[in-house]
Amino acid sequence: MFNKIKNFFSGILQSRIVVLGIFFVVLFALLIQKTFSLQIIHGADYLESFTYRIQKETELPSARGSIYDRNGKLLAYNRLAYDVTIEDSSVLEDNASQNAMIDHLITLVEESGYETINNLPIELYDDGTLAFTASGNTLLRFIRNVYGLDSIDQLTDEQKNVTAEELFNYMCKGDDTTSMFGIDDSYSRERALKIAAIRYELYMKRYEQYLSVTVVSDVNDTLVAKIKENTADLPGVTIAEDYVRQYDDSKYFSNITGYCGEISEEELAAYEEAGNDSYSSGDIIGKTGLEQTFEEQLHGTKGSETVYVNSLGSVLEVADRTESVPGDNLYLSIDKDYQMKAYDLLEEEIAGILLEHIQREDGASDKIYMQDVYAALIDNGIIDLDHFQEKDATDLEKTMYNSYTSVVDSKLEQVRNLMNGTNSNTYNNVTDEEREYIELIENIIESENILDTSKLSSSDDVPSRWAVGTASLYEYLHYAIGAGAINIDNLEIDSSYLDSSEIYNAMTEYILMELEGNHSFEKVVYHYMLEDGTINGIQICMLLYDQGVLEKDDAYDQLVAGSMSSYDFMIEKITKLQITPDMLALDPCSGSLVVTDPNNGEVLALVSYPGYDANRIRESAYYASLLENESLPLYNRATMQRTAPGSTFKMITAAAGLEEGVISTDTYITDLVTFDKVSPSANCWSTVGHGSIEVTDAIKESCNYFFYEVGYRLGITENGNYSSEYGISRLQKYMRLFGLDRTSGVELEEIEPSMSDTDSVLSSIGQARNSYTPSQIARYMTAVASRGDLYDLSILDKLTDPDGNVIEDYTPELLDHINFKESTWDAIFNGMYKVIGNGSFYSIFSDLEVEVAGKSGTAQEDYSRPDHGLFVSFAPYDDPQVTVTVVLPFGYGSSNSGSVAKNMIAYIFHEEEESTGEREAAEVSGITIQD
Repeated sequence: MFNKIKNFFSGILQSRIVVLGIFFVVLFALLIQKTFSLQIIHGADYLESFTYRIQKETELPSARGSIYDRNGKLLAYNRLAYDVTIEDSSVLEDNASQNAMIDHLITLVEESGYETINNLPIELYDDGTLAFTASGNTLLRFIRNVYGLDSIDQLTDEQKNVTAEELFNYMCKGDDTTSMFGIDDSYSRERALKIAAIRYELYMKRYEQYLSVTVVSDVNDTLVAKIKENTADLPGVTIAEDYVRQYDDSKYFSNITGYCGEISEEELAAYEEAGNDSYSSGDIIGKTGLEQTFEEQLHGTKGSETVYVNSLGSVLEVADRTESVPGDNLYLSIDKDYQMKAYDLLEEEIAGILLEHIQREDGASDKIYMQDVYAALIDNGIIDLDHFQEKDATDLEKTMYNSYTSVVDSKLEQVRNLMNGTNSNTYNNVTDEEREYIELIENIIESENILDTSKLSSSDDVPSRWAVGTASLYEYLHYAIGAGAINIDNLEIDSSYLDSSEIYNAMTEYILMELEGNHSFEKVVYHYMLEDGTINGIQICMLLYDQGVLEKDDAYDQLVAGSMSSYDFMIEKITKLQITPDMLALDPCSGSLVVTDPNNGEVLALVSYPGYDANRIRESAYYASLLENESLPLYNRATMQRTAPGSTFKMITAAAGLEEGVISTDTYITDLVTFDKVSPSANCWSTVGHGSIEVTDAIKESCNYFFYEVGYRLGITENGNYSSEYGISRLQKYMRLFGLDRTSGVELEEIEPSMSDTDSVLSSIGQARNSYTPSQIARYMTAVASRGDLYDLSILDKLTDPDGNVIEDYTPELLDHINFKESTWDAIFNGMYKVIGNGSFYSIFSDLEVEVAGKSGTAQEDYSRPDHGLFVSFAPYDDPQVTVTVVLPFGYGSSNSGSVAKNMIAYIFHEEEESTGEREAAEVSGITIQD
């Protein structure tokens, strides 16, 4: 028995299972002992010393490269700034707590005078309704993102047609499958939209949670302190260092440098499609100008950092860091001093032209009625009509708004009567005010896709009469209904089974509803309230102070005291350039000036007036004001606005005639005033003629008849018959030689030139279809001044790395040399010299020591508006160092452009009169130049 028991236990002890069992028992015992030690003996100590750690990877922004002028003066650079950023925090476990935290953050931001990010294409109107601010694929991509889909193709028809209200509700509360952002009704709609905007940005980075969202940029120390004081209540919110693009003297260079902005979804997608994955949402990129053209070089390379942070986002340890690499630096051929002086000269001259033509009462067609000046401040958005209804509106603003509400119903009734009027109420027969209402109505029905003009036949009676103003609005719209050109779905009509009168009535009600609150309609009403005396000029002047356009000064006190009239006030403010031409957007309100070096094709100044402040471009209100401004400050006129060159073209015709042998330097042509060798005939500007004249004096006198004859002779074929096509082909040869068949080479967006292809007679004086930008005319003039060197103009000097090493040297390319006879160049030079030396511009240039050659040009675009004025020149005459090209659209002829050119040349050659103090509007020459 004993042996059996002994053998039993001996077998057990020899078993492997027993050995393993003992091993696990020992391990279990050790685990119990360790757990007891951790939780019971040392638990309190470990709890006190425990730190929550999470690894986080972040991008380090790179400093954008700077932009300099030719002398190393800064134009665009980076300023260190602080941003408030946010990222998903694991501390906030549900929507309610996350929304509450963001709400608290928004309050802190707004208390410091800032607004949080809102890139949602949804606008909340004063009446509480929501509307999309985007359309097309941009809107569809946004809808796709909200629904979490990969492509637009995955959207259902219901999702594609979702309303702003429906989509916002989905973002706030989700549906049966998701709660989305869980923004409940305890928040106001305005606050809910702001919270949703931030939540959306975080939502778009849900797969890149290491990337933060910038809530507000470039904040002051006060807000930084508030954020840091509330760190415990703001998990995931941090203050981050960033670079803000800064532009010195921005308005002078904005057409060249352009501006930067946050990358859009479309731009990001384009970079990714091109294989460039270095960009991410929230990055700042160049949007226009050289900032856009040289984005790749200026952008730099981001760095990265791997850190450990605690639950509040504080950095505990930096595990790894790769420094960012700054972008390259761009140097321009532009001379900063030249650019700024040219801009100021344009503004001063344009202001002087306005002052010359402003008068108290309505009168001559070439004068500006002072009431139109007051109205321009409203039309151009300088006076903010919306602020009349704000809570902090001044008493005067409230008075103005009350005056508006007292007449608006009668104005709407006037529109109703106009729509229901008889066939005699044609555009040509109604009042000026009613014409403006008709134009507004036409704009509404076309922009809202109610009227489809493609379904109208221009050859039919009503449309053809409508085009010339002899059909009434009533006739035109009834015709459109009959032609099936009215989209009744957009009229928000319940029934589609309506007769023509019912459709017309529905359209009338729709238009009246659209006009209520329509800014353009409000502006028209205020304009005619000024006309009929409901409001007056004094009120307009005082509003400029109430709304902060002007700072209170002696003129304000005089207005209040009644010792200064509104007319005198406005004249004083325009004279002192406190009210500038771009603020009024009357004719003229814009201009361009280009300075080149004819020895190498470098552009020394490329000015477009007016400019804008690129430092403020990210301010939504400021950007909106630029879009509303009718002087088009965002439009680079120097490279994008074409005008007929007028008589500045005549040197090309002279060259063509001399080189083709249809005239010689000894050829005299008698000016008979009316050139009747073609039909219709063409007239010289002189009603008495210039007598018998050769090419040099023809340039000096700008004799149209002489150049008509040259254009005609160029069209004489071998059989002795005139062919305009043959003449144009020969003239075009010389247009091409001077580069007028292509853009100028300037490294900015530039519209293609329009080289005339018809009528060799009219084309010979720069009319017909000739149309060029100031930059293209400047390239032509550079070729003239250099006696034949045709360059691709350039505004660039060099590109360097951050250490100053030259990466690329931008030397303008010499495309060709124009091989004319020396006698041809001499004739052109002598003619241009005579224009200044003893011709029509002698009195303007006579006080200059440097000898100048030049040519003026006048071009008519619109019979109801002043003529464009152009002037081209180079100096010194015997050794050209610069060319100066000036274009003043609607500038009342060429003498004013010539004055600007003369003053610019005086500045370049240090002959400028000493400044007497503050800048003022120029005293215009008052000379009328016929060319």
